[in-house]
Amino acid sequence: MKKSMLIAGMFQIVVALVLAAPAVAQQNDYTIQVPFGFHVDARQMPPGQYQIRIVAPGSVQVRGIDHTANATFIVPQLNRPSHADLNAELVFHRYGRQYFLSQVWFSQINAGYELNISNSEREIARQTPSTEMVLRAAK
Repeated sequence: MKKSMLIAGMFQIVVALVLAAPAVAQQNDYTIQVPFGFHVDARQMPPGQYQIRIVAPGSVQVRGIDHTANATFIVPQLNRPSHADLNAELVFHRYGRQYFLSQVWFSQINAGYELNISNSEREIARQTPSTEMVLRAAK
C-alpha cells in the first residue's frame, strides 16, 4: 500500500514537471539578431536570427530561425543583482574575430545562464586577449 502511494506521488510530480516546462519556455523566449558567427561549446553557429528559450529548468536552447543551426545546453542558473538591467541579452567573449557565447539572460525572470568555457575557447584564450560583447534583444 505504501509503495503504491509512493509511486502515485512520484508520478504526479513527474507529470507536473512535464506540464510546467512548456509554460516556462513560452514565457521566457525571445528572438535576437546575431550579426557574426559564433561558437556554442564545440558547435559553430552562423550569423542570423536566433530564438532563445528555456526548454526545461537549467536547459537553454539557441535555435536559428533563418537556418538549421541550433544548440541546447544545460547549465546552472545565475541571478542578477536587483539593480541590474532587465534586458534579454546574449553575452559573448570575443577573441580577435571569433566569438564564443558566454551568458544568456532572460528579462522576464531576471536571471540567466552561464556556459562553461569550451576546450577550443580555452585554447584561443591562451593566445589572444578577450573582450566582452553584449547583444540585447529588440523590445
